Amino acid sequence: MFNAKTLRPVAAVPRTASDFEIAVESYSPRRNGDSRRRAFPHFLVAPIKYEKNYAYPLLVWLHDSESSEAELFDVAPQISSRNYVAVAPRGLAASRANLVCNRSNGRLVVERTRQETYFDWPETEEGVSEAENLVFYSIDQALAKYNVNRRRVFLLGRGTGGTMALRVALRNPREFAGVVSIDGAFPTLERQPLRNWRDSRDLPILLTTGLGSSAIPQLTPKQLRLFHTAGLTVVIRQYNERSNDSNAAETRMKKILLDVNRWAMERAVNSKAPISEMFQSR
Repeated sequence: MFNAKTLRPVAAVPRTASDFEIAVESYSPRRNGDSRRRAFPHFLVAPIKYEKNYAYPLLVWLHDSESSEAELFDVAPQISSRNYVAVAPRGLAASRANLVCNRSNGRLVVERTRQETYFDWPETEEGVSEAENLVFYSIDQALAKYNVNRRRVFLLGRGTGGTMALRVALRNPREFAGVVSIDGAFPTLERQPLRNWRDSRDLPILLTTGLGSSAIPQLTPKQLRLFHTAGLTVVIRQYNERSNDSNAAETRMKKILLDVNRWAMERAVNSKAPISEMFQSR
């Protein structure tokens, strides 16, 4: 498994909040069909000039480590502000100890330990199961509020969110029109991400990688052989950061998200879109 480090946040895009109709729902039914209901934080947004008689493709976005569902307002307008309904659930809460230090007589002294809460997508069995629930809760919310084409649901994520998007989509390949992992590590093999490998062969997958930053994970020859052996439908695109660009990470992410829109729309309007492509430098 290669290391997926957190990318620098995408810079805010002007007019993001005002360009979307925002609906923050409080409850969603559990996917297993029981009578219990539970709250889960998420954002659900409609495209500009939403047409209720048109069935839109749906983007389900899983944020990066230590970010939140508010990341949707940075990425969704850069993908497209008109083509999709989009929804983003918050990751699972975790806590860690943060040492609060002060300098005394030229030495750092630990004054106290403070617990900090952050949100992530742990690859434990419980974490994967809960993430899967959150994805389908989010889809249910979008279907209930907007006219969404259930056969055109795309699962996307960045960093650890991209890794979890891959895992959830590969566990449920018939539920999604495609999955996108932006600089996310391929799921660890211990929990059998390819247990449904026959059905997963028909699942369009877009992976991004690149050079120029230690925060961008690299695909390994072993993983490439695994994709080939399993017969997965994978598009791999490489986006390198330019050393002479002062906003290299932001520029790179803009290119990625524009291409995500093209890739998703090709598959939303044409079921016979190209199914394979390897290492296209950007």
